[in-house]
Amino acid sequence: MSFVLGIPKKFKYIKVNSLDEALELLKDGSKVLAGGQSLLPLLKLRILNVDTLIDIKNLDLRGVKENEKEIEIYSLTTHNEVASKVKLLSKAAFTIADFQVRNKGTIGGSLAHADPSSNYYPALLTLDAKVKVKSKKGEREIKVSDLYLSPYTTSIREDEIITSIIIPKKKELNFTYEVYKRGGSAYPTAIVAVAIEGNKYKVSFGGITEKPTLFEGEVEGESTIKNVIERLRKEKIISDIHADSSTRLKIAERLFVNAFLKALKGVSDKLDIPNIENKWKSDMIRGEETVTVRMKVNDFEVEDEVEPRTLLLDFLRRNGYKEVKRGCDEGKCGACTVIINGKSVKSCLTLAVEVAGSDIRTVKGLSDIKPIKDSFLENFAMQCGYCTHGFLMVTYDYLKRVGKKDDELLKYSIKNICRCTGYFNIIKAIKSSSLSQ
Repeated sequence: MSFVLGIPKKFKYIKVNSLDEALELLKDGSKVLAGGQSLLPLLKLRILNVDTLIDIKNLDLRGVKENEKEIEIYSLTTHNEVASKVKLLSKAAFTIADFQVRNKGTIGGSLAHADPSSNYYPALLTLDAKVKVKSKKGEREIKVSDLYLSPYTTSIREDEIITSIIIPKKKELNFTYEVYKRGGSAYPTAIVAVAIEGNKYKVSFGGITEKPTLFEGEVEGESTIKNVIERLRKEKIISDIHADSSTRLKIAERLFVNAFLKALKGVSDKLDIPNIENKWKSDMIRGEETVTVRMKVNDFEVEDEVEPRTLLLDFLRRNGYKEVKRGCDEGKCGACTVIINGKSVKSCLTLAVEVAGSDIRTVKGLSDIKPIKDSFLENFAMQCGYCTHGFLMVTYDYLKRVGKKDDELLKYSIKNICRCTGYFNIIKAIKSSSLSQ
């Protein structure tokens, strides 16, 4: 029954205070928890099991530093923060999954996970990026081109943790990024990144081969397009339930033509994302069997004894907050969305111990959400009501911290799944929503 409900196997949970403490704990059977947006589904499906989960979210590895030579992005910087602070990566970061996942997921965690459809790899490959990793023995740098070995396997050793990503600054760089995604918060079907500097080009494809590919050479006008496509067609294109190899190849070719022509004309791809801060500090909790967790939910103090593997979703529902819905239980639908310290997060992809001491809000705990509710009612967007809680919560967060309601930003933000398939009224309601009385 536990497996059916999507509950991980038991593990020991340790939230660390320092990087040295985390490195000391790394050993066989342990796993680092950063954002957990890829790790939690693997644990819930029991594709992966761990003896010890080392939570590093409280470490000082967040933010972006920039000088004349390079941009350094610390590994715990969330996708939404990357999107707003690193213009080169704004489109790559803001097209990851959905708003809730980007509130919690981190750039370091994404690179360490090494999914073939990772948004970052194609972009970072064309930008000659490298990562800094640290172990008890010291620190070293790895080129991103040497980092990814095969699906879900990197050259990072078991005793190492990514601390930052470094992107060298280049003069006269034209960079474009194109992505094709199916519905919801799915991984991309195809990604293309193009960087042109002077008469040199670099093109990287992701999501279509088992390993992100990188082609480079001299720009010879539009004839370069033909040469790159010929080289791409020699690669082994993957095929799965989302798209067969021929479909993936066609999509990738079209994305590449668009991206290359834009770069050739001097157009750089970026999204104008407002500054989105995500600070994740919570109480220090560690335990093996059960621990006492306290948090504030809708202004009431809630305390409960839980196993480290208990999901926030289950913690809330068993303490009476039934408005938080269990939906897909895989982190896709968004019905379980809550607001944690001002940020929308999927409670089915969050452990209760992770957010001990935090301020949690459900739809009943937001006094200023009435204008959004009214808009959903006026536009007949409530429908059956099952997904409405999640839509209201992510819309609230989006309007609070982004505010813009243009189609492109909405397309990559409000990705919750509606069982009634009535998205037209929901989008209409979101566009007419307001947070002012």
